[in-house]
Amino acid sequence: MCVEIIKVASEVLNFSRQRTLVNMRFLEPAIRMLTESPSKCMCNRSYGMGTDGKNLYYNPEYVLRAYQKEKGFVSRMYLHLVVHGIFRHFFVNPQIEQRKWDLACDMATEYIIESWKLDFADISAGADEKRELDRIRKNVGLMNAEKIYGYLKKTKESEIDWLEKIFRRDDHSFWYPETKNRNDVIQVKSGQVNQNREVMFLNQKLEELWKQAAKKIQVDLETFMKSRSGETGDFLVNLKLANRKKQDYSAFLRKFTRLGERMKINDEEFDYNFYTYGMQLYGNMPLIEPLEYKDVRVVKTFVTVIDTSGSVEEEKLRRFLEKTYQILKSGQKSEDRVNFHLIQCDALVQKDVKITSEKELEQVMEDLTLYGRGGTDFRPAFEYIEELRKNGELTNLNGMLYFTDGMGVYPRKKPEYPVAFIYDSEVLDKIPEVPAWAIRYLMDDI
Repeated sequence: MCVEIIKVASEVLNFSRQRTLVNMRFLEPAIRMLTESPSKCMCNRSYGMGTDGKNLYYNPEYVLRAYQKEKGFVSRMYLHLVVHGIFRHFFVNPQIEQRKWDLACDMATEYIIESWKLDFADISAGADEKRELDRIRKNVGLMNAEKIYGYLKKTKESEIDWLEKIFRRDDHSFWYPETKNRNDVIQVKSGQVNQNREVMFLNQKLEELWKQAAKKIQVDLETFMKSRSGETGDFLVNLKLANRKKQDYSAFLRKFTRLGERMKINDEEFDYNFYTYGMQLYGNMPLIEPLEYKDVRVVKTFVTVIDTSGSVEEEKLRRFLEKTYQILKSGQKSEDRVNFHLIQCDALVQKDVKITSEKELEQVMEDLTLYGRGGTDFRPAFEYIEELRKNGELTNLNGMLYFTDGMGVYPRKKPEYPVAFIYDSEVLDKIPEVPAWAIRYLMDDI
């Protein structure tokens, strides 16, 4: 490739980077993470720019042609790759559906950039792009890659094809280990296993550096950029979600379980050495028998309250219940007797369904009807539960989950059982202060 072409393309990229820094100073920690690298291997690919989180690869001829056609395009692509990094899109779960994840990341990134309304990176997004972004936002709410990916997993292939034509921007092959540029893989003489470990360690280190850059950007926005809140609103909400420490919902629910014994062979506390020695020494007489019970974490008495006020979307209520009860019933045996209460409450307790077995649980979920849709007051549900406790209906209460948008009146007095208020992650900036005794949990996947 001609040295002069590479030199001019490098100058174009440098110019685009400087324009971005001047206009979007808060992005500097992320921009500094990428090293520009001309790449011959991109000449035969569909896209002329890409990144693996460390290098910004580009085809010099592609950059020059794009800049000549539309001067804002290269700046737009530079921003696109930087936003991928801020949200760590290229650190991919191996189980992900690559095609849909790639598309979701491009759509989320373009939505953010479009919301900034930047003259220097304006490439005149078409009517199709704007229309599709508006349509999908109505379906998913918060426009981040995870939410869009969830939507795309339920989408027909014909729609995926259409969306890819509109939104695919850059080369994502660098995101996946089997297609990464082999020049970036450290050769380790001690074998392939050690090499894989070294690459994994480097990826973890790189991801941590991107997390630090993203947190620095968040702090700058919250501290020094309040005057630009209108431009950075959606970006900042997504950034807070990406930067916060997440906890698996299944692990979270285990806080409300208790140890109980179950008739089951306990392999974890059984010593096979003594067992086999006895069988060898005495024929058919082991020295030790396996334990016939095992301590397991189970839920026996539990309350879930759903806020059926008009401000909470019905579809989200249903998804929350489905996810919660799939987890809760997984710790039960079909013949277990349990005491679950599903309470619907807006400003008043509208309905209480008692569930005593897995069969009843499945029937309730199948026939679920929501009542209410009025205002929001959390206190009636707590008062009702207290009555049930006094009447002996709820003894040894494991805990209570209250799914809500957070816009209601909280009780002042701390109850005698654990309480968690569960919120959709989209309301991150709208949740008022909860009482000190309450647990607050944000769900990302509803």
